[in-house]
Amino acid sequence: MFKRICLSIVLLASMANLSAKELKYPVNEIPAILKENAHTVMRLYKQETEIKSEKSAVVTVTEARTILNKNGEKNGYFRETYTPMNKIFNLKGKIYDEQGKQVRSFGYDDVIDQSYIADFSAYEDTRIKMIDPKYMTFPYTVEYSYQIELKQTLFLPSWDHGNENTSFENSLFVVSAPSGYALRYKEYNLSKGVVKTNLDGKDIYTWTLSNLKARKEEPMSSITNPEYPLVELAPISFAFAETKGSSENWKELGKWASGLIEGKDKLPESTVVKMKEITSACKTDYEKVKIIYEYMQHKTRYVNISVGIGGWQPFDATIVDRFSYGDCKALSNYTRALLSAVGIKSYYTLAKAGKGSKSIDPSFPSSQFNHVLVCVPIDKDTIWLECTNQRLPSGFNGDFTDDRQVLLVDGDNSRLVHTRSYPASENCINRYSNVTLTDETSGVAEVRATYKGLSYEEILPIYYADNADKKKIVTQRIELPSFTLDKFSYTENRSQHPSFDEKLNISVTNYIHKLVNDICLLPLNFMNKLTSIPDKVRNRKTDLCIRRPYMENDTVVYKLPDEYKVAELPVKSDIMGKFGSYTANTTVQGNSITYTRHFELFKGVFPPEAYAEFRDFLEQVSTEDNAVVSLKRLGSNAAASK
Repeated sequence: MFKRICLSIVLLASMANLSAKELKYPVNEIPAILKENAHTVMRLYKQETEIKSEKSAVVTVTEARTILNKNGEKNGYFRETYTPMNKIFNLKGKIYDEQGKQVRSFGYDDVIDQSYIADFSAYEDTRIKMIDPKYMTFPYTVEYSYQIELKQTLFLPSWDHGNENTSFENSLFVVSAPSGYALRYKEYNLSKGVVKTNLDGKDIYTWTLSNLKARKEEPMSSITNPEYPLVELAPISFAFAETKGSSENWKELGKWASGLIEGKDKLPESTVVKMKEITSACKTDYEKVKIIYEYMQHKTRYVNISVGIGGWQPFDATIVDRFSYGDCKALSNYTRALLSAVGIKSYYTLAKAGKGSKSIDPSFPSSQFNHVLVCVPIDKDTIWLECTNQRLPSGFNGDFTDDRQVLLVDGDNSRLVHTRSYPASENCINRYSNVTLTDETSGVAEVRATYKGLSYEEILPIYYADNADKKKIVTQRIELPSFTLDKFSYTENRSQHPSFDEKLNISVTNYIHKLVNDICLLPLNFMNKLTSIPDKVRNRKTDLCIRRPYMENDTVVYKLPDEYKVAELPVKSDIMGKFGSYTANTTVQGNSITYTRHFELFKGVFPPEAYAEFRDFLEQVSTEDNAVVSLKRLGSNAAASK
C-alpha cells in the first residue's frame, strides 16, 4: 500500500513537471514595462535570411505575439502576400492561453489562400495567405512559423520594429551569405550594432534586441529617418527575373532601370505624325508639353497590371497607344515616347510617392520607390508630369510627389534630383467675405476665396463630384453655427500654378450673440477659425516636422444693422515665432467693421522638445481666432434719431 502511494505521488509529480514544461509564453512573465502603451507584445521575433546567391534566398521566420486586448486583435491574424518570385511554404501556427497552455494548432485547412488584387489593379499575380485564429479570450498568444523562398535579391527583408503599440521582448535577425558576398546594410536607432562572424564558408550577420517598449505614433513626426530600430539590406549585385543589376550607388541602380525601358518607346508612325500635327502651332516647348500631356490624359486611363517583372517594367508604348490604358510605368513611358516624337527630351523618374510618405534615404542606394513620373527639363525650368491623373494641369504634381528626392533614370547619367517645392505663396487660401447683418437674428454673406497650389487640390474632389453630392460636400466644409448655403460655384484656373475661385452665398441666423443690458458680441473670424490642434504628447521622442509651408489671408467686412454701434474692439494681434506668424486687426468706419487676418506656417524640422512650444503657438492662434467685437444695441429713440 505504501509503495503504491509513493508511486502515485511520483507519477503525479512527473505529470506536473511535464505540464509545466509544456507551458509556453505565459502572460505573467511579460515585464510590466512592455505592457505600457502596448496592445501586442512580440514575445519572439526571429528572422533568418540565407542568401544563397545573387539569384535566390530563403527566409525563415518564427514569431510569437501575445495579444493583450481587443485593440491588438488584428495582430493575431497571419497575413503575408506572395508572388511567383516570393513563395511561402511550411506555414504553421499555434495558440496559447493566458497561462501558456496550447489550446489549438493550425493546419493546412486553416490557411486561406486567395488572390490579392489592389482596388486600382486590373490584374496582379500577387496572392495572400491568411490565418484567422478565431480566438477572443484575451490575453492570448499566437505563434507562427513559415519560410519564404525568394527568387530574386533586389528586395531582401528588413528587420523592422515600427509597429505602433507593439513592444518586443526578444527579437533576432540573422543573415547568412557566401563568404565574400557583397552585402550592404543600414542600421537605424540600434543600441547594439551587428555582430559579424564566419562559419562553414558563410558570413553571418547577427542583430539582437530585447525589452523594446511599445511606441505610440506621434503627430507630425519627421519624414526623414525612422524613429524606431530598423535594419535594411541591399546587395551590391542582385538578380530580378531575367535581369541583373547593382545597387552600389544610385547611378548603377538607374542604369538597371534604364535597361528595363530600353526599346519600349517606339510608336506607330501614325501617332508620331499626329503629335507633330497637334503641336505644329506651338511657339514654345512648354506649349508642346502641355498639349501632349493633355492628349495623353484624355486618351488613356490608369489601370494597374502587375505580373512578374511587370511590376517594374512598363508595357511597350505601342501597347498603350493601342489599348489606351496602363499603370504609372506604362503611362510615363508612353508620355516620354509622345514627347520624343516632337523632339522634346524627357526622363523616366522613380519616386516614393504619397502625401505623407517618408523620404527615401539618399545615403543608402536601394530600391525605395513605389511610383514613376516624368521629368521634362525645358529652357531654365523643369516640368514634372504626373501621368496617372487625368485631372491635374500640366506641370503640377501636387503633394503626391512634391518636395522629395527622386531617381532620374538616364543610363550612366542616372542620379538623384529633387522635385518641386511649393512655397507658402503658392500654397495658400485668400478669402474675402462681405457679411450684411440685416437685424439681430439674420444676415447674408458673400464669400469669395481663391485656393492656390496644394490648397487647389482640396477643391478638386468637390469640382469633379456629382452635382447631387456637391452641395452636401460644400455645406459640410462650412463651419458656421447656423446657416443655409444658398448658392455656390467654382472656377478652375488651369496652369503650372493652378487655382480654384470659390463663390458662396450664405444666409446666417443668430450670428450676433446677445448678452444682458443691450450688449452683444460679434465673432470676427467668419469661417476660418483654427480648430485642429494636434494632441498633447508627454516625453515626445521624435522630431517635429512641418513638412509644407502654408498661408491664409482673410478679410471680412461686416455691415451692422442701424440699431447697433461698436462698444469695444479687440486689440491688434501680432504673433511671430519660429513656427509661423499670425496677425489680426479690426477697424471701424461708420456701421462697417473690417477684420483682417494673416496666418502662416513655416516649413521646418524641430527637436522633440519644441513640440509643446508649437502647440502653444497654435493655441494662441486659436484663442485669437475667437476674438469678438462688443456691440451696444441702441434704444428705439436713439435708433430713430440716427
